[in-house]
Formats: sequence, C-alpha cells, structure tokens
Amino acid sequence: MADTQAHKRALVLGGGGVTGIAWQLGLLLGLQRGGTSLANADLIIGTSAGSSVGAQITCGLTLDTLVRRQILPPANSKERAVPYDGAKAAESSRRLLERMSGDRNAARRKIGSFALRSRTASEAERKAIIASRLPSRDWPLHPLLITAVEAETGEVRGFRRDSEASLVDAVAASCAVPGAWPAVTIGQRKYIDGGVYTVCNAHFAQGYERVLVLSPLGCHEADPVCGLLKEEIAELQATGSQTHVIAPDAGSQRAIGPNMLDPNAKPATARAAIQQGLRLAPIVGRFWHGTH
Repeated sequence: MADTQAHKRALVLGGGGVTGIAWQLGLLLGLQRGGTSLANADLIIGTSAGSSVGAQITCGLTLDTLVRRQILPPANSKERAVPYDGAKAAESSRRLLERMSGDRNAARRKIGSFALRSRTASEAERKAIIASRLPSRDWPLHPLLITAVEAETGEVRGFRRDSEASLVDAVAASCAVPGAWPAVTIGQRKYIDGGVYTVCNAHFAQGYERVLVLSPLGCHEADPVCGLLKEEIAELQATGSQTHVIAPDAGSQRAIGPNMLDPNAKPATARAAIQQGLRLAPIVGRFWHGTH
C-alpha cells in the first residue's frame, strides 16, 4: 500500500470480461471529457478486467488512444470469443455456496479445483492474448495492485511492482476465468481470476479516505460474488472511508449484452460508457475532490 501520507484516493476497477475492460476505459474517458480525471488516484486496485484496465491507464498512453483500441481493434487482434452465460454462472455459484453450507472459502477452493481440471487454451496462448492488450509489459511506477486467487487455497493475493510476478503474469492470473481460461503459474502456485474472491476486492482500499469503485457486473445482492461488494463497501464506510460505486447504466448494459467475454461487443460498450461518463462527470468530480 502507498505510504500513509498518500492514503487519500483509491480507484477500484472490477471484473467483467472484455466488455468490462471496454466499459471501464470508456467510462474513464467520458469522465475525463466531462472535466473529471481520476489520474491522481493514490492507489489503483484491479481485479480481472480491472487488472487489464489498471495496467493500461498507468502505461503513459492517453485514454483516447486506449479507447480507440477498443473501438477499432487491430486486424491481427489475438482476442477471441468465449461462450459465457452470466445468469447461468451466477446460478451455479449460488448452488455451490448452498452445497458448501455458506462456506465461501470452501466454495472458492471448489472453483479452484474445477479451474485446474478444466480443458482450456494453454497458459502460453492466454499470456499472448493478455500481452496484446497491454501497451507496456513493465510494471508502472504508479501504485497498482492486481488481485488473483490461489487455486488450491481460495485465498486472495495482491500483486505489486515488487512482487515475484511479471505484469503480464499478474494480469493473466487475475483474468483467468475458471473453465474459460487456464490457471496461471506464478512461482510454485496456480492462480485464478481475482473475481472468484469478490468482484472488485474493494477491501484492499481500506485506510483510504475516498474510494471510487467501477463495477462492470454491478452490485447485485442475489449474486453470491457481486453481492459481496455491498459488504465490502459497508466495511470501508465503517472504518472511515467515503465510497462511491458506479455500475453500467441501461445504455451500457444493452451494449454489453449477455456475454461479457465477447470481444465483438467492445466497440458499442465503449461508446455507451463514454456517454455514461460524460453524464456522471459532475457527480463523480464532486465526490473525488471532496466538494459534495
């Protein structure tokens, strides 16, 4: 974590597939165009899609350039569509949690076991896809924390510049959706999607005065993973943090569609998110700068 004097503002970027990447980048650009830049965050926390966004926005390129990459992907893009049903995944999570008698750690270990057994693309292929998303392969100087879950234990880990993981490995691990993409080897351990722990892992922002959360998957209590965000927000508020959560509005939800892992939905999602960001810029600006 940054030093005590810099514990002012934390930006939390949540999970949500490739459309979640497009939505968060588009939203950040819309906010910026509306007069609210979040570039002065003292800590950026990225989970799953948010890890890719965090790595991109700290690389030195402008948001205009990063969003253009979402709207006009290169002809040789390594991205590929992966079948995914969000409603079915949420229902599977609910049933698993019921079987585990509400033991979330046991449920996470089950998910980790499933991920390790699943037949997916190779780690090398997946890392090549992740690397193609990142303008830089080096950890940024800006404080960035990337979350991933240790597959065997179900414990969450925060990777930083001084950790043993390369930036590509950390992002690949954080984005390793169980059953869709392979677990990633870092050191002697296998890691899976940071969103398996919670959709945003906002608890890593404890101690910061203002915490802004971008959650592409929303904050639905009915979903056993997304619903934990409300608990995290309550805990942050109880320890003195002021919080603000942004989720996709109706227009962004329509653009995202049913499959968050479909790269074909990225252009429409980014465009919708820009408009959402423009509308929210005054509200977010007042929160971020402490004038609300």
